[in-house]
Amino acid sequence: MASRHPRLGVERDPEVERALTLTGPLLEPAETRSAAAQIRALTLRGAQAVLASADPDSRLRARLAERYGAKPSRGSLLDLDPPRGEPDPAGATPASDALRWVRGE
Repeated sequence: MASRHPRLGVERDPEVERALTLTGPLLEPAETRSAAAQIRALTLRGAQAVLASADPDSRLRARLAERYGAKPSRGSLLDLDPPRGEPDPAGATPASDALRWVRGE
């Protein structure tokens, strides 16, 4: 059946075949009308299980990614070298205040 959504190819290796065989009797008939429908059902249920068992920080990251497209950082702000020289206290801006807050100062 045609779909407006992009397709995703899944290799039917022995592990996937075994998962399909073992879960087939446990799913609704509409979820097992095809291997693709069954894989979709398992994917959605698996995502729910992962989210339900995730710690609060992981759930928050997932919500931020879903809502705002946020991606996990590749490092830590604390690992960055501090800027050269002393900051000018007379030139403090809201952005500087926010950066100090993030650094825990």
